[in-house]
Formats: sequence, structure tokens, C-alpha cells
Amino acid sequence: MAVNWTHHVDTLRYDGETEQRRLELETATIVVTSHRVLAFDRSSRSHSHSPGTHPYRHADRPNVQHVTVSQSGSTKHLLRSLLAGALGLTLLTIAAVVSFGELVPELELDGTAAGDGTGAGTDAGDAAGTTAAVDSTFETLGVLFQVLDTGILIGGILSLALAVVFAGLYIRSRSRQLVLEVAGGDDIAVPLGETDDAAPITLSLSEAIQPGPTADRRSPAERAEFSQSSESGESHPRGDRRRGRDESG
Repeated sequence: MAVNWTHHVDTLRYDGETEQRRLELETATIVVTSHRVLAFDRSSRSHSHSPGTHPYRHADRPNVQHVTVSQSGSTKHLLRSLLAGALGLTLLTIAAVVSFGELVPELELDGTAAGDGTGAGTDAGDAAGTTAAVDSTFETLGVLFQVLDTGILIGGILSLALAVVFAGLYIRSRSRQLVLEVAGGDDIAVPLGETDDAAPITLSLSEAIQPGPTADRRSPAERAEFSQSSESGESHPRGDRRRGRDESG
């Protein structure tokens, strides 16, 4: 059973390191301390042993340059879709332009090629035997080439159908990610759930990472509410209390 390390952040902090802000997402938790940014991924992907996924990562605050939201999907499904689509289009083009069955000439009963009026020869018996052998050979080649034409057509259709399937899997695998761009290292990405509001989360996390002695501990929803009230000119109780403390100080 996997341990939920978000309940044990204190054991991961250095001596003198204090927690400044914690953002609880649907399947992830991000903790900003006085020194670092700690990212915990609780989604199933972090335990799937897939490359580039980790249940826990951290970076020093000065190294976190930007916080962005991106859409990502399975590159494996995308590449397979492109390859299958290219193969399907190539096969269908060949089937439309080239007919291998028509490359085999049809023979008449007198042993001549279709449209050729030359005599079969002086020896009627040998000519009949030769004609039968050649006709049988060309008939076999004609059947094989017709099978080849049909196979190319069916292969093209199946390849395009497979490309559509892989494209659907790629679209299904696409999801939003909160990405912390780390200078000199790999970026840290955690999934954003359907209930996660990307805009206030990004704003709150970006401001928390900025240098300063203390960080605003308001949640993203509280910060969005305060921002809207400020733009509309309405007073806000938290803002009034902060201004009162500042003026009294």
C-alpha cells in the first residue's frame, strides 16, 4: 500500500525550513516552503512506472522560473496514429493507381497474346502443349496479382481504421497538467483534475514562489474572490483587516 506522503511533509523539510503555502489539487498536492517547492502526485500514473512520472519531486524556489498549464497526451499513441495513417494512405494510393492484375497479358487459345496475329508454329502438337503450359502460368500469375491488388486495398483500409483508433486513444489520453519550469533540470508536472480551476491555482502558486519573508496563505478561491472584489471597488473583510494591521504597525 502506497504511503500518502502529503501527511508527512514535516519529515521531508530541512532544519529551519518552514511551510509557506499548500495547494490541494484533485490528484496532487503542492507545498511551497521557505526553501523549496514540493510536488506530490497522487494519480495512478505516478505509480505506473511510466518514464517521466514520479510520485514526489522537489526543486529549489529560485530554480522555478514559471508556472504554466499545458495539455499533454500519450506520444506513443500519436506516433502510432501517424504511422498507420501514412501507411494506409500509401497503400490506398497504390491500389488506386496501379492494378497488378492488368500487368499479366491474356492469351488466346491459339497460343498468341491478346491482339497478336502471329502463327503458333509449324508443329501443332508442340504448340498446343506449349500454349497450355504458358496459359496456365499466366493464369496463375493473374490470380496472384489479383490477390495482391485486393490485399493492398484491404491493408490500406485497415491501416486507416487503425490510425483512427490510435488517434482516439491519443485524444482520450490528453489531460491538463500544471507545469513548473525548472531551470537547469527537468520540469515538474502534476495533473489537473476536472474540478481544479487552473487560473487561480497558477496565480497563487506563482506568487507563493516569488521571494519574500512570508507568503500569503489564502487559498486560490479566496484570492480569486478578493481579486474580483478589488476590481469592482467593493471592500473585503480580509483586505480591511490587513490594511488595519498595516496602518496600526
